[in-house]
Amino acid sequence: MNLTVKSLPDELGEALKIAAKASNRSMNREVIERLMRSFDADISDVNNLGTIPRVNESPDEVADAWSKLAGKWKSTLSVDEEIAALYEARSGGRDLDLSW
Repeated sequence: MNLTVKSLPDELGEALKIAAKASNRSMNREVIERLMRSFDADISDVNNLGTIPRVNESPDEVADAWSKLAGKWKSTLSVDEEIAALYEARSGGRDLDLSW
């Protein structure tokens, strides 16, 4: 299903853009995540998205999500190649000022 949102306030659009960037998501994915949480939906049935750990989940929820993925990962890469590919695909992350 496609949906167009009209007359989105600029402040809301900017907040959405910032939140999406902070969680390394597209704006579309950020909207979907937030809508699903607002409806308290069981997202495991929506394109199997329930198995993807999200930034705001507790460590137990993340561990549970990864447990559900265990044994289902199919790859032609060796473990070392898979690890290298994962590191290469990572973003640089957010710039944080850690000075006090």
